[in-house]
Amino acid sequence: MRLKSYFAASVGAALRQARQDLGDEAVLMEARKAPPEARHLGECEVVVALAPAAVAENRSSETPAAALATAAPANAGWLATELAELRREVQRIAATVARSGFTAPVGDLLSAELSEVFSQLVAAEVDARLAQDVLSCLRADSASRTPEELRQRLRAELGSRFSTDSQLGRTTEPPRLVALVGPPGAGKTTTLVKLAARYGLTTRRPTQLISVDTLRVAAGDQLRSFAAILGLGCQSLEGVGALRQALEEHRHKDLILVDTPGYAPRDLDAAAGLAAFLAAQPAVEVHLVLTASMKSADLSSAVDRYAVFRPRNLIFTRLDETSSFGPILSQSARTGLPVSFLAGGQEIPEDLEPATTQRIVDLVLGRSAGS
Repeated sequence: MRLKSYFAASVGAALRQARQDLGDEAVLMEARKAPPEARHLGECEVVVALAPAAVAENRSSETPAAALATAAPANAGWLATELAELRREVQRIAATVARSGFTAPVGDLLSAELSEVFSQLVAAEVDARLAQDVLSCLRADSASRTPEELRQRLRAELGSRFSTDSQLGRTTEPPRLVALVGPPGAGKTTTLVKLAARYGLTTRRPTQLISVDTLRVAAGDQLRSFAAILGLGCQSLEGVGALRQALEEHRHKDLILVDTPGYAPRDLDAAAGLAAFLAAQPAVEVHLVLTASMKSADLSSAVDRYAVFRPRNLIFTRLDETSSFGPILSQSARTGLPVSFLAGGQEIPEDLEPATTQRIVDLVLGRSAGS
């Protein structure tokens, strides 16, 4: 079994090259963005395998099966080498299949229209298995649909795979308690100030800002500076006991926003106390803040690490620093957590928007973050 890569500007174009070269016997093993060293050959790489029967047919003029059966003992070493190479190929293919899940023949897998759809999803870095599930649903009746109908079906299918919820706070009665958690540098403090300005200051509701970030130098000072500009109350606290007391003290406020430290993987042991406290407070709504520009694998790792806080929602920041928004959709679909807010830029509170299904689907399918 032989593997071969094809490079082109889109997945659809690469698949067409594979069809022309290998015919319908080829098997699609993986589709991905081309690595940097091969980007000059095309933006997308498609890896296909030639089925064993096709390999045998192509080699029939060189080594017929009958000749192998009656080959002289002198050829035993050559045959053993070929078998070992074939075994290694099968192992590599099995690993690729396990990662991608794509095993259908190229000729049967995608029509020209669905090839373009697949190209869009790959370019947006939508999870491979999720993309396959979406395409499987679209393929069932794609032949009877117009291109516009197919686009609308794609939007509906993507929108059904994740959820959004931009209601701030679990309760409708004050106080509404919201805590932001997330990795270092995710933009928690800036996002918290944007939320305070949009849902506290502009609505003239009593709002309190609280920082329990004792890891970052002058983190409390930064939040106090923002609070002074906005005319909001602010406290910098240390320890779960002080936080519990502050929440009780400000229970008459309409909105209480809590800023937390950014814990690196090696610091998560220090987060145990705060995580346990927040997870045990039924009135506190925890939002996990992540950067949209992170790699998919890093996003998954961060979400899994911060599961100890039992977040209810996902917030994605730095939308202005990436052009691939598939991981937003993929993480919501993988975890079942709704996306609450999207942020891109430093303007307060303009560069913050409530997340909607339509907005995220627009981003995934190619509309810019600033549109």
